[in-house]
Amino acid sequence: MGGVTVTCLVDTGSMVSTVSESFFRQHMESWGLEHLQSCHWLELRAANGLKIPYVGYLELDVQLCGKLIPNCGVLVVQDPCGELPAKVPGVLGMNVIRKCYQELFGLHGVAWSSVSGVSEAPQSVMRALQQCQSAYSQEPHSPGRVKVRGKKGCRIPGGVMKIVAATCSDGYSGSTALFEPLESGLPSGLLASPALVPVIRGTVYVPIINVGLTEVVLYPRTVVGTLNVVNVVSLPAGGERDPERDGGHDDMA
Repeated sequence: MGGVTVTCLVDTGSMVSTVSESFFRQHMESWGLEHLQSCHWLELRAANGLKIPYVGYLELDVQLCGKLIPNCGVLVVQDPCGELPAKVPGVLGMNVIRKCYQELFGLHGVAWSSVSGVSEAPQSVMRALQQCQSAYSQEPHSPGRVKVRGKKGCRIPGGVMKIVAATCSDGYSGSTALFEPLESGLPSGLLASPALVPVIRGTVYVPIINVGLTEVVLYPRTVVGTLNVVNVVSLPAGGERDPERDGGHDDMA
């Protein structure tokens, strides 16, 4: 990372990559603390729900499987109080691994795994790349329709915003997707805006507002918009990311 060799834990359940504060101070501080960017809007939590405190954020070029992956986000996390520096100071998360897979697949297609530099990679890295391949093959590659869920429909009074439960393809489940309203619009008086929405077992929750004065009914199976799979690279103020929310396992690299 940034020209420094870092021993890392490969964590397929984490969307962020990290190095410990002690490792940063020992090997990277010569760059100057001004390289650390503040991102206090981002809150990290471990699988047990506890917050993970961190010092700041870096964008580094990462060398992995013989490929240089530019501008990868890396958080500098605080060392546990009263403990010696960890023997494994880094965590290699899916934000870097996915970029690496996209680079390999873009250059070599289905033969990516036999390329020099990849075939010699640790098994933990290979398994993570194969997980990316599996996820990519299951992702829908065209916009999916979003329909009102249930048998009774949804009543939205005038001047009220409601969170509407809607269904979509199971292929989006477990991902964050971009909801976009139909170009043709919704029934009279209803408006929806593009939004990033988590997909949970084929269900999304879409904010829809009735700007009119009278109640409008959204009937079951009414198409309210479309979904596209996206990769979240940053979040707005007040957002948070739980690196363990999708589950996963840890391996050494």
